[in-house]
Amino acid sequence: MTDASRNEQETVDQQAIYREFMEAAGGPHNVASFVLRFTQDMWEDTEQEPHVRWRGHIRHVQSEEESRFVDFAHAVAFIQENLNALTASALAGKPNVGQTTVMRETFKLWEQYAASYTDMMVSAMEQTRRQSDLVWQQIEVAREQMRRMWGCSETNVQAQTMDAALENLQQQVEALTARVKQLESSLQAGKGR
Repeated sequence: MTDASRNEQETVDQQAIYREFMEAAGGPHNVASFVLRFTQDMWEDTEQEPHVRWRGHIRHVQSEEESRFVDFAHAVAFIQENLNALTASALAGKPNVGQTTVMRETFKLWEQYAASYTDMMVSAMEQTRRQSDLVWQQIEVAREQMRRMWGCSETNVQAQTMDAALENLQQQVEALTARVKQLESSLQAGKGR
């Protein structure tokens, strides 16, 4: 028997044990729902450097238990604790048949999540960087349209004032893009460990 055949048979066996356990337990009736809310705080330091911080709030709907966080890992831990408690509660008083498999399947979810967490964060930051590039492109298009619409020339004082404001905005977007790239590098470096 090949390794692939053995793995396939093991998966079939685990699924059979799981089905048998769920039938003995009366079926899968447990539901866990979570509500996540994020709040963005943006500010500039004394050197006019822009900063952003996300705060979060998570609530387990069924128990109404809540937690606040600034590190998303705390929200994930909150979810994991609630799901593990739900699984343990479902297993209480049930025959030992399949309990190991059920717990293994529960923990497998978190192993898969942990393996993909860094990739998700890097992807989110890359998307943010792409969106900031698109915002800048839209600003450029709008600037040119306003100039044409108002008949502004390069020497016009109003156009120069508008250019200065847009240049300041461009610098802020570039600073944010640099910060996102730094965070991406940090995440990539952390992923390699």
